[in-house]
Amino acid sequence: MRCPVLDSVLLLSALGACAPGSPSALQRPFAADDSGGGRDSAPPADRRLQHRFAFAVLADCHIADAAGGEHLDRLDRAVSWISENADDQDIQLVVVLGDIAWNAGFDPAVASLSALPIPWVPILGDNEIQSLDEAAFHVAFAPQTAVLADSLDQWTQAPTPVPNPQRGGESAFQNLGFDFGGLRFLGVDWSSREIGGVWSETPDLHDFPGGTWPWLRGELAQLRARPESSVVLLSHMPLFAGPGGLTVDEVPVVIDTLSPHRDALWANLAGHLHGDSSMDWEEAGIEVHVTDATWDDVVTVNVVEVRGDEQGFAFVQERVVVP
Repeated sequence: MRCPVLDSVLLLSALGACAPGSPSALQRPFAADDSGGGRDSAPPADRRLQHRFAFAVLADCHIADAAGGEHLDRLDRAVSWISENADDQDIQLVVVLGDIAWNAGFDPAVASLSALPIPWVPILGDNEIQSLDEAAFHVAFAPQTAVLADSLDQWTQAPTPVPNPQRGGESAFQNLGFDFGGLRFLGVDWSSREIGGVWSETPDLHDFPGGTWPWLRGELAQLRARPESSVVLLSHMPLFAGPGGLTVDEVPVVIDTLSPHRDALWANLAGHLHGDSSMDWEEAGIEVHVTDATWDDVVTVNVVEVRGDEQGFAFVQERVVVP
C-alpha cells in the first residue's frame, strides 16, 4: 500500500513543504555531515591508490523564472568556482542532481551551466515534475544530452516518454548511463510522479515495463565483473529506508536488486534534502551521500576525488562553500 494512515503520520513528521514556488528543506532522515569537510571511502591500509580524477556535484539550483534572480546568481558563483578550480583540482566532470529549473527558468539555467569548460550532466528533479515540466526539461537539455551522447563512452538512455500504469498517461523518465574515468555512472529517475501531497516528496521505483526499476535491473545485469566501487548511482531523490524514503514494500525490492552488486556499487549521490547528509545503507550495499542546495543558505559544491588501482576505487569528498 502506498499510503496507510500510520505511514502517513510518520511521513508527515519527516517532511517539510517543498513546493516549487516556495521550497523549504526536508528534515534529514539520516546522519548529517556538517563538519565542512568530506567523507572518505577508503580501501584497506595495505593498498596505495593513485589519484585518477575529480568530479563536482551540484544540486537544487531552483531557477524558476526568466530573470533567474538570486538563485541564478548563486548558480553562476558555483559555475565560476568550478571553472576557476578545475585545473588545480583536476575536476573533469560535473553532475547536477535535479531541481535545476522549471517554468521560464530553463534558458538562464542552461546558459549558466553551459559556461562550464568541462562536461556537465543534468539530472531531472521533482520540482520539474510538480510544475508539469518534465517534458520541457528533456527539450531544454536535449542539446547538452546530444553533446554528452557523442562525447562520453558507453552512453545509453532509456526511451521516453513511456506509459505509466500506476499514475495514468505517460511519464518522461530520465534514465541514463555512461562511463567516465573507469567508473560507470547511472542516472536513475525514482522521483515520484504523484502531483501534490506528501508522497510527491518520496522516491518511487516505477517498477513496471518501461519504468525505472526494470531499466536499472537491466543495467546492473550487464555489469559482469567490475572493479570494486566502480558504479555510481546519480539521482535527485536519495534512496533510503525510513520516513521520507521508500515504503515498507519497496525496501526489500531495493535490497534484493542492489545487494548482489555491493562489491561493484559505491554510492547513490543525490540532492532534494537541501543539506549535506551521509549514510551507509549496509543491507542494500550502498552508501548514500546528499549534497546541499545551491539556492539557499551557503553555496555548496561537493568535490569528489577518485582514487584507484587495478582492483577498484575509493573516494574522498570535500564539501566546498563558495564565497
